[in-house]
Amino acid sequence: MKMATEQEALDLLARVGVNYRRVDHPAIWTMNDPNTPKGLPEVKNLLLKDKKSDQFYLYLVGDHRVDFKSLTDQLGLGHSRLEFASEKELESVLGVVSGMVTPLALVHDKDNQVKVLINRALQEIPQISAHPNVNTATILLSYPDLVKVLAAMGKVPVIID
Repeated sequence: MKMATEQEALDLLARVGVNYRRVDHPAIWTMNDPNTPKGLPEVKNLLLKDKKSDQFYLYLVGDHRVDFKSLTDQLGLGHSRLEFASEKELESVLGVVSGMVTPLALVHDKDNQVKVLINRALQEIPQISAHPNVNTATILLSYPDLVKVLAAMGKVPVIID
């Protein structure tokens, strides 16, 4: 698969017509990276999968821990076990590597195999942060604009607690 590019992320935002602010910074690989600029909204972006190879993109407020048991219950997965997607799966499904997972890479999910899950708390923060397919910049946008971007990719998020 072709790797996701910054230009395609910026083109998507322009095509959808959302307002955003860009913050350039040194590469950020994890939420606790010392290069993280102060004041950015802390969010987590995770690509998860279950035993049947269902894939889930989970977007949540950074200080929330993922309760996998509760999440499988909310998704009606029964006794399935959720786990993190491998580096190879990140590349083949979204065209990104760890540290660059972003909702803007969902445009690469051409086969519509990834279900989008959004933590309800994201609706309550004034701005949401997302990498533009690179981890040396952060895009700040509103929750309604995020939903517009997802809709333009054919994604309807499932809101989870």
